[in-house]
Amino acid sequence: MRPEDIMRHPPNVLTVAQRDTYFRTGYLAAEGLVPDEWLHRLRELSAEFLEASKGVAQSNEAFDLGPRHRPDQPHVRRLRALVDRHPDFWRFASESVLADIAADLVGPNVKFHSSKLNFKWPGQGEIVDWHQDIPAWPHTNYSPVTLGVYLDDVPPEQGPLTCVPGSHQGPIFVHRDDAGNWTGSIQERDMMTVDRSRAEDLTGRAGTVIAINCRTIHASRANLTDRVRPVALFVYSSADAFPWTATPTPTSHTGDIVRGQPAEVAHMDATPCPVPPDWSKIGYGSIFSVQRSGEAS
Repeated sequence: MRPEDIMRHPPNVLTVAQRDTYFRTGYLAAEGLVPDEWLHRLRELSAEFLEASKGVAQSNEAFDLGPRHRPDQPHVRRLRALVDRHPDFWRFASESVLADIAADLVGPNVKFHSSKLNFKWPGQGEIVDWHQDIPAWPHTNYSPVTLGVYLDDVPPEQGPLTCVPGSHQGPIFVHRDDAGNWTGSIQERDMMTVDRSRAEDLTGRAGTVIAINCRTIHASRANLTDRVRPVALFVYSSADAFPWTATPTPTSHTGDIVRGQPAEVAHMDATPCPVPPDWSKIGYGSIFSVQRSGEAS
């Protein structure tokens, strides 16, 4: 759906001003929307999986492990396909207020795409370079939105996500190097055309929901604290948005309708989008491994 069509529907959770901010800037940070019982449960599950990772020696379908991972000191960068890791993650994605927030931003008919739980550890090793999400998983339109939930307080020094306002209305950049290799980031010469001085940090207290449009240019800096920064991320789209390449991070619920009804007609946006690698053939690790090594898996 187009933003003007979405705004004709009354909001479920967000205010009119919050929806307007999202469509104008391409992102939003809103506090106080996640019930305490859900925040407690997400934190509890996060801790349980970090503990379970101590028995894992290398990355697998559940865990993307960092180079410092040891049994006595886990270094999990990502818990993959989050909704397949525990039923409560799927309950949160499909039954909680989060899906209602998605409906406020993509329209009343909402399709689930993917999810993960990212952990940003202290230090310089997990800076995420400037990128857009949609080049990795193109759709027939640009309604897809990533909704993140901060499981702990995220002040500026903890490496929050940072977004360039209005960049969702600009070009969709190629995320490859000059040799054609997928890098998962925008080349510096392209970023020279973007006013990064206007970028805004999405900080917030535990339970803050952040929303980032699939075309918005965003990044995150180093975590300068001594605490890990966990953020659960869930991607939704309007029901009339359909992926036209293999999904890099599929789940058993990818494509499920979580609000409203399935689409009978696809919404086709004429804006071109670069073609990503064929993830069904080469696989996908995480943005951390891609941007640091230039390899997809």
